[in-house]
Amino acid sequence: MASRKKMLVVGARGITGHEGGVEKFAEEFCKRASEIIDVEATCLKHDDRAHSSVRVHVTGTFGFGKTDKILYYMKAAWLCLTGRYDYVFLLGINSAALGLFTRLNPRRRPLVTVRSGSIDYLLPKWGRLAKFYFRFSEKTMRFADHVIAVSPSIQRHLSRKAIAATLVRNGITRDEGAVETQRVGALAVGRITSQKNYSVLVEAASVLNSTPVTIVGGPDKTNEIDVLSSDIVRRGLVNLRMEGALNRQEVYERLRKAAVFVNCSIHEGMSNSVLEAIQCGAPVLLSDIDANRDLQLPDVHYFDPNNGTQLADLIEQALLDPESFTVNRNLFPDWDEVVETILAKIGVSNDNDIHPIHNRESSKAVAA
Repeated sequence: MASRKKMLVVGARGITGHEGGVEKFAEEFCKRASEIIDVEATCLKHDDRAHSSVRVHVTGTFGFGKTDKILYYMKAAWLCLTGRYDYVFLLGINSAALGLFTRLNPRRRPLVTVRSGSIDYLLPKWGRLAKFYFRFSEKTMRFADHVIAVSPSIQRHLSRKAIAATLVRNGITRDEGAVETQRVGALAVGRITSQKNYSVLVEAASVLNSTPVTIVGGPDKTNEIDVLSSDIVRRGLVNLRMEGALNRQEVYERLRKAAVFVNCSIHEGMSNSVLEAIQCGAPVLLSDIDANRDLQLPDVHYFDPNNGTQLADLIEQALLDPESFTVNRNLFPDWDEVVETILAKIGVSNDNDIHPIHNRESSKAVAA
């Protein structure tokens, strides 16, 4: 039997249990792709929970400005320049420029795929130097063999930059978990960052009075959590709490018990937490931005991200009539389909005569 081909995945801080859209994608992708090819991934630190079939390159952290991934990208550049890979998969525009190093690799020229999940340089938290780098890195996507956009709005953005991209959305997990009937309160999930726009949820909580509102997510490197905490104290809110970062299973538990899920972001790629809420059967309310409109849900799900009073009113409506705000999970692909689509686009063939990824469970059922 011929040896399996190799892929390097760069861009995620880790591949198991980490917060962030890139990390969620990397976790879902790596554990599935490693069934048919050898997968290696760069990570900031060792994670004992990492999928056993994925080789992890631990890089360590070194802070500079608003990033702690300087060593990470130095290690990734070296691997791209010297490694023997058939495929290099770069996650995010901040990783895209590494594709240039693969062209200098004297040992092997791998096929390079870049996945764009967010337009980071639009965020106000980045300084001029960072924004310049992100714009430059995005331009280098033109030299990639394949480009994948996670949402229609990102695909349109890349098209305006003369970068052809294939649309492959994020997925959901079609588990058969029990449907929770005793749902309580409003829930938001995501890191405490300015782009998540939790201030509008704080305003809504002040209108809702006794309705419990919970935010699950760890802080970023800015002072956003201090700003929110001060606002909560100033308003004297006792119905809003911030639980910090939780592992994914705990997040799923919260989603299954939430009476309504709220995404109030002013900037997104394609929110995994929204898809997870849909996956768990929670009614959803979404800020009216392009990324959330890409989900193509009825208008009733959307609210003005600058209007806390409107959000409070919609939360009350969702509590009274949850079915009108619940989304059919079958409208979205599962992660097996997503990963198989990406591998097919990249040109990864299944040389090991095992079942296609999305048929694993059905194949087991037939065998039984």
